[in-house]
Amino acid sequence: MKPFSTLSAKILFWLFLNLSLVAGIFLIFFTVRFQKDFQGLLGKHAMDRMRTAARLVSHELDHSPRQEWESILERHSKIHGVDLAVVTQKDRIGPSDDFSFPPEVVAETEKALAFDYRRAGRQFHRGRFERERRMEPEMGPDGHEPEGERPPRLMIRTKKPTVYWTGTFMPIRTKPFAPPEKAILLAASDSLSGNGFFFDPLPWIAAAGFVALFSVLFWTPLIRHITKPLERMTRASEKIASGRFDVTVEEKRADEIGRLGRAINHMTCRLAGHVKGQKRFLGDVAHELGSPIARIQFGLGVLEQRCDEQNRQRVKDVLEDVAHMSGLVNELLSFSRAEISPEKVGLETLELLPIVREAKDRESPPDVEIRVQVPPGLTVCADGKLLTRAVANLLRNAVRYAGKDGPISVKAWSEKHETVVQVSDSGPGVDEEVLDRLFEPFYRPEPSRNRKSGGAGLGLAIVKTCVDACQGSVSARNTQPTGFEVSIRLPRKSEVN
Repeated sequence: MKPFSTLSAKILFWLFLNLSLVAGIFLIFFTVRFQKDFQGLLGKHAMDRMRTAARLVSHELDHSPRQEWESILERHSKIHGVDLAVVTQKDRIGPSDDFSFPPEVVAETEKALAFDYRRAGRQFHRGRFERERRMEPEMGPDGHEPEGERPPRLMIRTKKPTVYWTGTFMPIRTKPFAPPEKAILLAASDSLSGNGFFFDPLPWIAAAGFVALFSVLFWTPLIRHITKPLERMTRASEKIASGRFDVTVEEKRADEIGRLGRAINHMTCRLAGHVKGQKRFLGDVAHELGSPIARIQFGLGVLEQRCDEQNRQRVKDVLEDVAHMSGLVNELLSFSRAEISPEKVGLETLELLPIVREAKDRESPPDVEIRVQVPPGLTVCADGKLLTRAVANLLRNAVRYAGKDGPISVKAWSEKHETVVQVSDSGPGVDEEVLDRLFEPFYRPEPSRNRKSGGAGLGLAIVKTCVDACQGSVSARNTQPTGFEVSIRLPRKSEVN
C-alpha cells in the first residue's frame, strides 16, 4: 500500500503538519520578539502598568500629607479599576477604612520588606517576589530606581473570598525631607486579570484567534477534498435508491473514498443486472402464459354455451378466475414493456391537455366524477404513449380505491423549468410508513390480494417506470384531512431544443 493512501493517514499527517507549522511560527515570533525580554511573554504589559502606577502613586504621596494618602489611593483605585494599597515597614494604608489586609498578605509583605535582596543569591518563586535578571536595584539620588531597572513583583491569592494580589517595590517618604523608605504598592482584585495588572489576556486571545484562523484556512482544502466526493456519492446513491441505475461515480483515488466509489459503481452494475433480469423474466413468463390463457378462455366460453344450467355457474366462476389471471399477465407485460431506457425513448414537446383527456376517457367509469384542471397550451417534454399510460394508471388506481369517496382531480401547472401533473382523490389514503414503498413492483398496502381488493401491485410501479423513462420524477403523499395525491414532475422542454 502506498504511503498516505488511506484517509486516516492523510488526516494524521495533515494534523501533524498543522501543529508543526503553528509551533514553528510561534517559535520564530517569540525568538524575535522576546529574545532580550522573555518575561514579556508572560505579561510585560501588566508589569509596565504596575510600575507606572507605582511611580505615579509614589510621586503623589511624596508631595501630600499623611492624612490624604487614603483618598489618593482611593482615587487611583477608581482610575485603574483595582484596589490599591501601600505597605511600609511601620504602616499599612488602604483605599478606604473597611479595606482589610489578609494575614497571608501581611506575612508576605513583612517578609519581603525585611529581606535583604542585595546579599540574596537566589530568586523567589510564585507567592513571593520574583526577580528577572538581578537583585533589587540600588535607589538613585532622587529616591527612585535607576532607568532600565525593574522592581520585583508579588503574586498572592487569598481565599474566602478569593482575591488576587500583586505588588511591586516603590520608594516613599513618610516624613517631609526624610530619606525615602522602601514600600510596597499592592493591587487587589477578585478577577484573575486584575484589569490588566495581573495578567493581560489580550495577547493570548489574539494568539488563540490566529491559531484558530490559521487552522481553519489550513484544514479547508483537506475538508473539501473529503466532503466534495462524498456529496457526489450521496447524490448518486439517492438516484440509485430511486431506481436509476445509469449512475456512475468517477473517483480516481486510492484511499477509502476511492474504494467506496468503485464499490458503488460495482453495486450499481449488479443491481441493474438483477432488475433487468427480473423484468426480462417476468416479461417472458407473461408472454408465454398469454397464449395458453387465451385458449383456456376460448375453450371455457365454448363449454359455457354447451353445458347444462346446473354446471353453467361453475364455468362462469372458472372464467372469472381465468379473466383475473389474464389481467395479471397483461399487467406483467405492461410492466416489462414500460422498462425502457431513456436513451431509447423519443422525447418531444407535447401539449398536456389532450394526453390527460385521452387518459380520462380510457379510465372514467360513468359513476365517478373526474375533474380536469389543465390550462390549454401547457406543454411537457415526454413520450406521449408512456405519459398517457402513467396518467391512466393513476386514474385507474384512484377510481379503484377512492372512486366512491368523492371527485377525482387532475391538475397541472408550470414550475420554473418543470411541468407538474397532480392526481388527487378524497379517499382514506395510505399509512405514512408505506409511502416510500408504493412504487415498488408487487407491493400492496393491503395484506390480502384477490380479485375484489385490486390488482397485483404493479400500477404505481408502471407509473414510475414510464415517468423515469421520460426523465421525470414521481412522488406520493397523503392530504389533509383525507385523500391521496400523486405528483409527476417532467421537464417542460427538451434539452435538445
